[in-house]
Amino acid sequence: MISIFSKKQGFAILYAILMVSIVLTISLTLLDISYKQLVLSSINKESKLAYYAAINAFDCATYWDNFAFPHKPFGYFEGGSFFSPTSPDPGKINCTGVPFTATFDGSRTSTFDISFPDGSFAEVTVVKGTGTDPEGTFIRADGYNTSNPNSPRRVQRSHVSE
Repeated sequence: MISIFSKKQGFAILYAILMVSIVLTISLTLLDISYKQLVLSSINKESKLAYYAAINAFDCATYWDNFAFPHKPFGYFEGGSFFSPTSPDPGKINCTGVPFTATFDGSRTSTFDISFPDGSFAEVTVVKGTGTDPEGTFIRADGYNTSNPNSPRRVQRSHVSE
């Protein structure tokens, strides 16, 4: 007599479930790797935006500090004495066509912020006269991929003078 509860029944379904589990595990692992690569690629793009914003702002500050004669929006030294900033019409001070206004705190430090057309943003600090070089200039440019300080994907890159 044939028993309905044969010991050999159910192996096919067990093997099918085992194979589906293995394929599903491999698929989910590949999906996780692809997602991580996508996130890293996005961070790299945003990091480049922040880096180039810092470099552009640094170069702009260097130009206006050294080569924009007779205008010195960050102050200047002459004969060992420090003189307050002199600026042209604020609309004439610009970086890559974007105007900015430097603010002077009265103690040899000037700052300015600039937003670039690609959405990136930079904050620049120019200090005239440092402890090691009383007539030198220290420039720090902090570039960001976005001007929104609350963005969870905000990336900062900095460029500092030596």
